[in-house]
Amino acid sequence: MSTTLFDLLWQLKNELERQGVDKIDLPTFIDDVEYRREVLKASNVKSLRQEFRRILPELLEGKALDITRQVAHVPRGRSNAQEARPVHTLESGRKGPGLFSGLFLVVMLLVVALGVVELTGDRVVSNLIASAGLRADQGTEAAVATSVQGAPVGISAGTAAATEATAMVVAQTREVNTLFRLHGSNTIGESLAPELLKAYWARQGAQGIRVVQKDSDVEHDVLFSLPGEAALQRIELKAHGSSTGFKGLQSREAELAMASRRIKDKEKTRLAPIYGDLSSVRTEHIVGMDGLAIIVHPRNPVSSLNTAQLAQLFSGQVTNWKQLGGPDQAVSIYSRDENSGTWDSFRSMVLKKHGVELSKSARRYESSMELSDRVSQEPGAIGFIGLPYVLRAKALAIADEAGALPVFPTTFTISTEDYPLTRRLYMYEPMTLALNSPAHRFISFVTSEEGQEIVRKTGFISQNIQRIQPVLSDALPQEYLDLTRGNSRLSLNFRFNSGTFELDNKAQRDLERVIRFFEQHPGQQVFLIGFSDSTGGAGHNRNLSLKRAQVVRDQLLSRGINVAEVHGLGALAPVASNATSTGRERNRRVEVWIRDIAPGAVAEVL
Repeated sequence: MSTTLFDLLWQLKNELERQGVDKIDLPTFIDDVEYRREVLKASNVKSLRQEFRRILPELLEGKALDITRQVAHVPRGRSNAQEARPVHTLESGRKGPGLFSGLFLVVMLLVVALGVVELTGDRVVSNLIASAGLRADQGTEAAVATSVQGAPVGISAGTAAATEATAMVVAQTREVNTLFRLHGSNTIGESLAPELLKAYWARQGAQGIRVVQKDSDVEHDVLFSLPGEAALQRIELKAHGSSTGFKGLQSREAELAMASRRIKDKEKTRLAPIYGDLSSVRTEHIVGMDGLAIIVHPRNPVSSLNTAQLAQLFSGQVTNWKQLGGPDQAVSIYSRDENSGTWDSFRSMVLKKHGVELSKSARRYESSMELSDRVSQEPGAIGFIGLPYVLRAKALAIADEAGALPVFPTTFTISTEDYPLTRRLYMYEPMTLALNSPAHRFISFVTSEEGQEIVRKTGFISQNIQRIQPVLSDALPQEYLDLTRGNSRLSLNFRFNSGTFELDNKAQRDLERVIRFFEQHPGQQVFLIGFSDSTGGAGHNRNLSLKRAQVVRDQLLSRGINVAEVHGLGALAPVASNATSTGRERNRRVEVWIRDIAPGAVAEVL
């Protein structure tokens, strides 16, 4: 079999990080040979699979990598031929292998594996290691040694593969304690959830933490040892899409659900008799923010689109880029699969909004990484993806409607939800979980300041507060510009439950983040600006927007934060279309602005 060099490098990145290498920035790894050399020097290259070792000379050279090149690839797991091989049992007339025979075969296989590694692995790689200064005495061996009770730490490099195989056999005989099961969104489960789990359990003193891939690319076990616990600890992670998380809760096959969209009413109704109200502030947790990036080939000259144009492209109504002012190039459509919350979000924010359906010619992918890779290689391609997976593709600026100002997906525009295709990332925790359960304690870590820093490092948008002085467009209303020009803004907006003056779940938790920010940054004047949708008369809308600002002011005052001014600007400066209910909800918001008592430039991040 063959695959692209990009796919192989992504697998190598995951393998090295499982060895214990610090998190690898894949675009830099591809583009910067010195960075590649430093990463490889910190790893144990002798323990890598043959297909990875084969490309080491190319990685260490100073030449640019052709990531679209096809390379040989040996798939993981059993082949079809192996699966089809008949198993002889008593019923088939032949005696199956006994216990001692089976153990003898395992021992013999390990001896053979050890010999192969010693005879071939050292000869093939040792010269490369010597010339490049790579390390051959740590990495996978150390991870295995610390993860198996009683295993020595100083395992020689030549026995790495055999040692790892031995560790797997030992692990199978060791008691495994499953702490909880986390199912759902691929957007969260592919990279964010593993990093959060590793960080949390490292904080608890866990040793030998490793992420082990199962039969599917989107299924993993996070395994580790805890001090004083004889059993190997396990977290089950299955990331087949947001809807599968709620199905896992219903079938009691999961304790926590991940979703890249909010729980649907029918899912909430179905699960309420078992778990209570999963839309309450106690059970619905926003774990981070993400922008639904629209990606094209890097050399596509189109730089911005509105959502109506997106609907035309993805429904197949526009079939050539020249119809939108681009090159004479056929459009190729790439989409996430039906189980994906990314797909649910895109369908809701773009397709349903404009009354169209996805073209039947669209190619569907379960993996965010694979979709991004394909788009970056095909000149006419367009796709949608979570912001961290843009990688080598090109992200477009998006306007919510024709004539509106296009907005690029950035950390700030997604944090404030001003970018039209912003979404919240969720974890759902049933009311039935005990407050001292491992799952609940993990959720508390995820939403904490420390957990949100892991969210940022993983490439998603943290909810920790950032303060900036935004560049304001002259196209904004003059009244708004007069209030805000020269002042700083916090990276959040307070929003409300639909049709009420009650702060939504995110806003309730954001109150505590704002309090923490001002405790750490005293001596500043706060002013609030409220907004409404365009339903109703101008005077009525101004009153509604002012009341929303006053609600936030009262909440801050009750927590000891003084608010100098409140303003209501009604339907001015909309961030979304007022033609949809979702857009109207986004426009009903309160912005938090700051005036320094002592003048000075501000560029502070919590």
